[in-house]
Amino acid sequence: MSENTIEQNVAEMKSPSKFKILDAIKDRTYPTEDVEVFIDEELAYAAAMLDEQVKELDEKADKTVADEEILQQIMDKREKLIAEKEELMSQIGGTVYVFTVTGISEGKRDDMYKLVTDKYPIEYRSESNAFTGEKIREEIENPERNRLFTEMLWQAHITKITAPDGSVQDGITIEEASELRRSLPIATIGKITEAIEKLRVTTAVFMMTVDEDFLAKS
Repeated sequence: MSENTIEQNVAEMKSPSKFKILDAIKDRTYPTEDVEVFIDEELAYAAAMLDEQVKELDEKADKTVADEEILQQIMDKREKLIAEKEELMSQIGGTVYVFTVTGISEGKRDDMYKLVTDKYPIEYRSESNAFTGEKIREEIENPERNRLFTEMLWQAHITKITAPDGSVQDGITIEEASELRRSLPIATIGKITEAIEKLRVTTAVFMMTVDEDFLAKS
């Protein structure tokens, strides 16, 4: 082996390794949040009401600390309510499914919105201001477009569902997203929607922070 070949090999070993930035972007992780879904809404509501009663008793106890007899009555009732709640929670435990919601890139969200607007084009109505005569262009709401976009968001964000027995379903189909939104309790739908929007903000803030750190060091 020649001396030049050895020098070339050493130089190559010292040079930075190569990578593709698009591969790095595709493989990056996004924040996740687990949402507990109570299939038995009646039990969950009853447990929540017991929780409210306990809080009310705690507030009442703070105002009656001087009267030991009344305070003891309050504490006895409080313990009874807690025991009832624990019993309910043991029953609810068999109906709790954990939905793992994962963030997605804003680009992917934009792509989905383009798909739904291609299928249901955005339409506008024009109206005149009665006082100024100015023309006002207003978007016409399309419930079908909104429904499809929401179902696509659910499909993209819900990456795992864990059953009470520990078994796992990886992701959901668009059809399952539609059925879940039709069948789940309204409070649960609200929790999942809230988690999706929260992760959108969290992901955006995280990526902005990463970009700022990168630029500061460059």
